[in-house]
Amino acid sequence: MPVMIITRYISRQILQATFAIAIILVVVVAVGRLLNYLAKAAKGELDPSLLLQVMAYRMPDFLQLILPLALLLGILLALGRLYADSEMTVLIASGMGPLRLLGIIMVATVLISGLVAALSLQLAPMGSRKVSELIEIQQNLNEFDLMQPGLFQNISGGHRTTYAETMNDGELHQVFVHDSANNRVIKAESAVPYKDPDGSRFVLFRHGTITAGFNTRTDPALTQFDELGLRLPPRNLGILPETEEKTLTTAKLLASPLPSHVAELQWRFSLILSVPVLTLFAVPLARVSPRQGRYAKLLPGILLYLAYLGLLLLSRNAVASTKLPQNVGLWWVHAVFLVFGLLMFAGKLPLAGGRRV
Repeated sequence: MPVMIITRYISRQILQATFAIAIILVVVVAVGRLLNYLAKAAKGELDPSLLLQVMAYRMPDFLQLILPLALLLGILLALGRLYADSEMTVLIASGMGPLRLLGIIMVATVLISGLVAALSLQLAPMGSRKVSELIEIQQNLNEFDLMQPGLFQNISGGHRTTYAETMNDGELHQVFVHDSANNRVIKAESAVPYKDPDGSRFVLFRHGTITAGFNTRTDPALTQFDELGLRLPPRNLGILPETEEKTLTTAKLLASPLPSHVAELQWRFSLILSVPVLTLFAVPLARVSPRQGRYAKLLPGILLYLAYLGLLLLSRNAVASTKLPQNVGLWWVHAVFLVFGLLMFAGKLPLAGGRRV
């Protein structure tokens, strides 16, 4: 019974800290990415209606990287508090050994590993597919397809200001366009966007006038027309489509021999494997004296995670470019960190610090 109480107590402390850190990191990452997208939307490079959808679909991709770090820091904070408040001293005196402590922590590790597995193997690829679909749909739309009647709107990166009084069945009526890039104003009774078979985008104005030369010393030139075609530049949404391998299901990656697909598959499994390996580091790294405080080992923990993640990313790129054999792949990184983790757990490395549990 006391073992169950201690297990629940420590697991609750770790999970509370882990999820609190994960929420903070998600907010920081999401706000930073959202501000970047908002800047692009303000320049007319990105459709504002995409923002929330893209952020929602990319959230699993953020979380699969954040959760392993959050767990590592959560263990360091939870155990650091126990050491700093001398609670761990009482547990050690009661017979709490390093293996038993590791076993208790593995309860939280298994839960986080399961979440990372769901994210990396299914939810993140699905989100990447949705983002690519959104981008493809939006890029196939004409700038004038997105116009709202009764509103002045900046399009083409802010180089054109447009207005349409009404819109019926895709046709705009009583249209005004100020083209600052070409120093002209177009007024027309109607306008219809269309696309040529070769993919070029145009808008056809009917029955109107075009006034050019406002910013020159000569008088503006007024020209009437029955029909006027205006070529539109390709849309730039400010978001790059996902690479093909990121959008593929795990089942398709398992059946593919392509190096880029193998690298992506190993990357997804590597995120899952990193959780227990980081847990092995966390137990000895969390040992602090009351004078050091619970936050003493957070910076070494973050640097450890960045080194781990950086080597995994380098190895993934090397496998995708066939510079690293597939059978070596990303597994060597896990092997190296597992060995160092075992040495730290055994107290053979000075980085572990302090006395053994």
